[in-house]
Amino acid sequence: MRKRNIYKDIVFLAIGCAFVFWSVQAGNFWFRQQKTYDIVIQSQGELTEDIVKEIGKMEGLYQFTPLLSCNVTVRLQEYTWETALTGIDMQSYPLNWKAVQEEMVLGNTPFLFLGQDAFASFADSNGNAPGKSRIEKWVETYRELELTVTDESGRERGAKIGGILEKPASGVFMQQKQMQEIYGESAKATGGCAKVQGEQNAQKARELLSGAGFMTE
Repeated sequence: MRKRNIYKDIVFLAIGCAFVFWSVQAGNFWFRQQKTYDIVIQSQGELTEDIVKEIGKMEGLYQFTPLLSCNVTVRLQEYTWETALTGIDMQSYPLNWKAVQEEMVLGNTPFLFLGQDAFASFADSNGNAPGKSRIEKWVETYRELELTVTDESGRERGAKIGGILEKPASGVFMQQKQMQEIYGESAKATGGCAKVQGEQNAQKARELLSGAGFMTE
């Protein structure tokens, strides 16, 4: 009986492990190139048609949805918050919900969607933020809260909270269609949500957008 060559077995085992490793790596690379990546961009000024056309030329981009924005003051009880209200397409914008109302009748009452950390941005007349227990109570009872939103023209509207977001954790959002109907020309396109296929394309897109002066998330 011939003696088994254990060193040959070790070599074959090493080759087999290396093959499996590189096969997994190649599979992961292929998957990342097929995956869709969301890139949220913000501009200091309004996006023009020419800018949107240039963004549309990025490699791998297959959808770009402009975001609307207008400056508002949100009041909740004795607390206020001066911020930018962002109008989004709920179907294309990347959202992770902490809680959301399943049925909302949209009309002239703005329905807002707040990031879970946004409540800490409110302040009273002395500049003090609400306490942790109050914020927890607000999040728990968000459906019952009555807010007011004052736009740049000084018009005040009552508002409700339609949901709380885990991501984005900050900011205040509104369905884009309702925002257009309520705020009209005050709502300007100052950003957008780009959907890019492929990790390499997404990385290159982020670099190009940052180099052009856009903030990316």
